[in-house]
Amino acid sequence: MYKLLLIFKYLRRKLAPLFAALAVTLCTAMVIIVISVMGGFLQLMRESAQRLTGQVTIGSDLSGFPHHQELVDELDQLPEVAAATAMVRAYGLINMFNRVHTIEVVGVDPKSFDDVTNYRDTLYWTNQHLLDDLERTLPPIDKMTQRQRAMYESSMQQYQRVDLRDLGMSFTPLHQPLNQPPLPGIVLGIEVSPYNRRDEQGKYHLSVSPLNTELTLTVLPLTLRGTVMEPAVRRMVVANEFKSGLYEIDANRVYVPFDLLQQMLRMDAAEEADPDTGQPTGRTLPSRASEIMLRGQDMVSLDQLNRAVTAKVEQFVGARSGMPPLWVQTWQQRHATLLGAVEKEKMLLTFLFAIISVVAVAMIGVIFYMIVLEKTRDIGVLRAIGASRGGIMSIFLGYGLVIGCLGAGLGTALAAAIVYHINEIQDFLTVYFNFTMWDPSVYYFDKVPSRLDPLETTLIAVMAVLSSLAGSLIPAYTAGRVDPVESIRYE
Repeated sequence: MYKLLLIFKYLRRKLAPLFAALAVTLCTAMVIIVISVMGGFLQLMRESAQRLTGQVTIGSDLSGFPHHQELVDELDQLPEVAAATAMVRAYGLINMFNRVHTIEVVGVDPKSFDDVTNYRDTLYWTNQHLLDDLERTLPPIDKMTQRQRAMYESSMQQYQRVDLRDLGMSFTPLHQPLNQPPLPGIVLGIEVSPYNRRDEQGKYHLSVSPLNTELTLTVLPLTLRGTVMEPAVRRMVVANEFKSGLYEIDANRVYVPFDLLQQMLRMDAAEEADPDTGQPTGRTLPSRASEIMLRGQDMVSLDQLNRAVTAKVEQFVGARSGMPPLWVQTWQQRHATLLGAVEKEKMLLTFLFAIISVVAVAMIGVIFYMIVLEKTRDIGVLRAIGASRGGIMSIFLGYGLVIGCLGAGLGTALAAAIVYHINEIQDFLTVYFNFTMWDPSVYYFDKVPSRLDPLETTLIAVMAVLSSLAGSLIPAYTAGRVDPVESIRYE
């Protein structure tokens, strides 16, 4: 009982231990905040990567593989698979605003692609953007001229009849060029256009977007042997833009209708020609696709889905002659380089801040050693009346444990408060002090990403308590070695 009484007596009457607890609090909070922000960034990257590629991808080279619809139908029958979609992938050029860009062209069926990747949710422009842009360009209704009011009412009626995301899903442009045949739609990555810029809130403005802009798409078809054929060129109109969350994708990828890209790349069903004479052979070559993406059922793990799909693909390829080899990858394997780099950065930052936190251990050691020197006479009295060396050591170890628990608890609470309100703190600093920690016009995410992981937080708190115990170990050992006779005469 005397041990607890002395521990709490020293804690109440000494200011120095409170500074030690404050050091533990700040170090604990600092490490948790850093690992939470990096963890939130990594989580957003993971979600974006998985959204782009589904959970499992089956693919071949750019020449593609046949019987893709049969494979999709068989995959849909697997109990582990929730949805599957075929895609055509190529590289090409777009000429927009008289500027030529190298881009990745992906042909998709919007309905099945949305079932796998939630494609509709990535489409950026909505009717609200149209209305906001209209309100910015026109004066208030009560100050409009008759002509402006008529234009406003006409635009409102038009925007109420259509949905920009529906147009993006169907690759249907909002407006077509006058006196020309209808052109197919194309959906661009939000950063493909050189004129799209994020403002201070990380938002894009419709007034400078390429929506409804006509452009020229050029792709290079390949033969089954991989030789380049004559380029295919098609005029198209921008129906919408998408934002996946990965800048490299949003700056280099465009989506077009699956059948259209198949035709441009000459991957649709066609009569076979003799490679030497060029004469038809009378045999029809099946259409080809580049990839198949899949999403698993909710209760199925990624490994289970991968094994089931791999077994089905091996069976499918083995049962058909002339099928090229197909590879099967999970979204983690496909984006391993990108995600691995972010994970290593998270580990490195956490390690560096953990090293900085060693200052708390040193501070506790110094403070406790000073307390031992100050309380040498008290320790001698305790030893003289029968307290053991272990009992004296346990007083200071318990002292360190209490400070560690107090600091870890307060540090965890402080970190949680900051992490859960980090964007509100960011807004407050920006408004009142003109200080911006996270500039949405520079960083690709609109908000500061953060994710408080219970396991990581608990581990950091436990390490903080153990660090406090480690800091009190040497002073406790020194206190236990005090000679009672010499300590009573200590000045």
